[in-house]
Amino acid sequence: MPIAITLQTQIMLAALSGLSIGFALGLIGGGAGTLSVPLLLYVVKVGDPHVAIGTTAAAIAVTGLVNLVTYARAGLVRWRTSMIFAAAGVGGAFGGSRWSLHVDGGALMLLLATIVALVAVLMLVRTQGAPVAATAPALSGAGFATAGAGACVGGVAGFFGISGGFLSVPALHFIARVPMLEAVASSLVSVVVFGTTTAVNYAVAGKVDLPLAAALVAGGVVGGHGGIRVAKAIAVKGHALRRVFAMLLLAIAAYIAYRSMR
Repeated sequence: MPIAITLQTQIMLAALSGLSIGFALGLIGGGAGTLSVPLLLYVVKVGDPHVAIGTTAAAIAVTGLVNLVTYARAGLVRWRTSMIFAAAGVGGAFGGSRWSLHVDGGALMLLLATIVALVAVLMLVRTQGAPVAATAPALSGAGFATAGAGACVGGVAGFFGISGGFLSVPALHFIARVPMLEAVASSLVSVVVFGTTTAVNYAVAGKVDLPLAAALVAGGVVGGHGGIRVAKAIAVKGHALRRVFAMLLLAIAAYIAYRSMR
């Protein structure tokens, strides 16, 4: 039998969950949504997966913006590349979030676990660094590839109500050839854009819990600063940041799959 908890306890648990969510977003530019949705469902005890998704999207948009400002001040954001990527993904995020409202919550979680695991394996297999682009892509060649990747990532982010960072970072790194730390920083542009688009769709449908979203943001802002500091320290050690990214995603995928099949 589910254990009933008070609203005050839910808000406290949401704030604590926000610490880990913000840390992940600051550290690897992703993983926030894939952490937040199961935390809201299984720790904070939000009963409706769609409310968990909508609330997550709202919180991630705000937390991602705070982390983006911090990275931007350090000069680590590839603005042109990230804007091409994010702009291309807005339509996908809108369509994905509309579609997901009509899909069973349990099926959503299993699909999410599968995609997260596949991305993690890709990051581990691609042990060689991607060639680095000296400048941002124009709207030809690599630029069109970046835009296409953005559209796909936006659709996935909207469908699952997540930041999309776990896809944005590899896409920017391998397709747009952005160095790993700058890919983490630049991915936050799309995190904010996709999160806002998804949150608006869910809010219109009455699927955003504002008090819980505020608690997630409060914890996320604090956790985000810690994640950014660790990311900068790890980035100097070759492919360590990519390995951390992949291992965290594998752990998240396993947990989501386990809880979804119980």
